[in-house]
Amino acid sequence: MGYKFKSKCFRLLLTRPRAQAQGFAEQVRAATSLTPVISPMQKIRALAVEPDLSGITALAFTSKNGVETFAKISKSRLPAYCVGAATAKRARALGFDAKAASGNADDLAKILPESGVLHLHGQYVRQVLSPNHLAIYDQIALPLNPEAQAHLTNNAIHAVALFSPRSAALFAESLPEKPATNLVLYTLSEAVAAALPKGLRPRIAPQPSANALLRLLSADFPA
Repeated sequence: MGYKFKSKCFRLLLTRPRAQAQGFAEQVRAATSLTPVISPMQKIRALAVEPDLSGITALAFTSKNGVETFAKISKSRLPAYCVGAATAKRARALGFDAKAASGNADDLAKILPESGVLHLHGQYVRQVLSPNHLAIYDQIALPLNPEAQAHLTNNAIHAVALFSPRSAALFAESLPEKPATNLVLYTLSEAVAAALPKGLRPRIAPQPSANALLRLLSADFPA
C-alpha cells in the first residue's frame, strides 16, 4: 500500500552519478509530483588498467558504469552478460551482444557461462561473480552539495532514491543525528536496503530496476 502523498511541494534527493541522476530526474518529473534535487555522492573515474582478455570469451557487467568504462578503455566487444535490462540496453548501444539477467547479481551469476568469463566492476563491489575479475573504475565519494544539505537541515527533503549499497552507505553517513521523521528512503533492492543503518525502514522496489523504483515513487507521490 502506497503512502499517497498529495502535496505538490515534495522534494526527492538523487545521489547517483550526475548523468544517471539527470536521466532519472526527467522521468520523476513526468511521472510524479516530486521535485528532484540532484547531489551526486559518487564520481566515476576510470582506473589505469589494461584488461587481459587471454582465454576470455564473455564479459560480465553489474552496472552501466562498468559497460561505459570498458567501452572507453578497450575496443573488444565480446559477448556481454548484464545484471539487468538497463545495463544490457546500454551495452547494446555501445556495440555489445548483450544478455540481461533480471536485475541482481545472484540472477546474473545463474546465466553466466561456466568458464571464460571476466567480471568487470568498480573498486567497491558487493559480490564478485567470476574467478576472473577486475576493477576498472573507482567510485569516488562526494559530499552532499550545499543545496541538498540545506534542504535536509530544513526538513525539506521528503524522499531519497538509493540505487546501490555504496550510495546508501554514503548517504547514511551524511544524515543528521536525528533525521526528519517525514524522510522516506526508497531503495532499488534488498541489498541496497541492507547497507542502511538498523532502525531505518526503507521502501524497497518490488523488482531491482529503475522503472520499478519509479513506479513506487509514482504510487506514493502521484503526479
